[in-house]
Amino acid sequence: MAAIVVCFVLTGIFGSLTVLHTVARIIWSPWRALTKQRRDAPPSCLLDPSLGTHNYVTANGLKFHYVSSGDKTKPLMLFLHGFPEFWFSWRHQIKEFSKDYHVVAIDMRGYNETERPTKRSDYAVDILRKDIIDLVPALGYKTCILVAHDWGGAVAWAVAAKNPELVEKLIVMNCPHPRIFRKFVNGGSIGQILKSNYMFTFQLPWLPEFVIGLHDYQALYDCFQGKKMGVHNKASFPPSLVEAYKYVFSKPGALTGPINYYRSLFTRRSKYRGPLEVPTLLIWGDDDTILDKKMADMHTSVVTKLVVKHISNCSHWVQQDTPEAVNHYMREFLNS
Repeated sequence: MAAIVVCFVLTGIFGSLTVLHTVARIIWSPWRALTKQRRDAPPSCLLDPSLGTHNYVTANGLKFHYVSSGDKTKPLMLFLHGFPEFWFSWRHQIKEFSKDYHVVAIDMRGYNETERPTKRSDYAVDILRKDIIDLVPALGYKTCILVAHDWGGAVAWAVAAKNPELVEKLIVMNCPHPRIFRKFVNGGSIGQILKSNYMFTFQLPWLPEFVIGLHDYQALYDCFQGKKMGVHNKASFPPSLVEAYKYVFSKPGALTGPINYYRSLFTRRSKYRGPLEVPTLLIWGDDDTILDKKMADMHTSVVTKLVVKHISNCSHWVQQDTPEAVNHYMREFLNS
């Protein structure tokens, strides 16, 4: 009950600040703030045949879109993206690992071309976990190498904890185990609460979608290219590629499903008992302004077979920011 009260209070505080800031932006430049570019056709980068083929599969009652590459007789490497991303965030890893694996990068539930349930309760972590449990056999496999970032990481932790027989090896990037996150925040990390302020604002209806859409989805540009949150290595993620994300999230209703992940976050807590025994690699971009890097080194209490790799001068978007280092650590772990 206390946690719910705190959530409501923080939602009220951060939501009010967001409203005031939004009103100021609109008053200062109403035309620029409210004008959006029309995007009818996907940018060419999303049609690049070297990234694989586009397919659909039904799992857990939903139609999922995914991009796949590599020999289907080889082991499955399944990629789960975070927010605000989609399959394209794994472009560097798709090219690298399709030589040795059948790589599949999905659009998560509610994202891009995957179906979008309308209820916030449809985005609870346990339902997201069941998506992956059904996807693996739907793709023709019994097990997979599970690779995940951000929100995809939260889902991957749940899959590996509750369905370890499905995961040969787990690779998580810039996403703490839920028990570690709770321990860190409950231990009095005001800094992490402030970094997570957007999670509380996202509890509100329609406001987050409206704010992200302002100034022709400037928030997406700021996420990936801004001084505070953006990537450091512009060669791996040039500013022009942000247009791909604007194309995807500017579709009608495209933001509500992804934000519902956060709206369902505080309504139902998944329970994790005992240490995780799946061999796990945790990669952390140390310049992450969303999640404190101190959490990366706290995981020995929840994972028995753990390798942690820090990447300096790297943002939250680690697999897009420093793909060479990420791919190296992945291959080193997979070959061990």
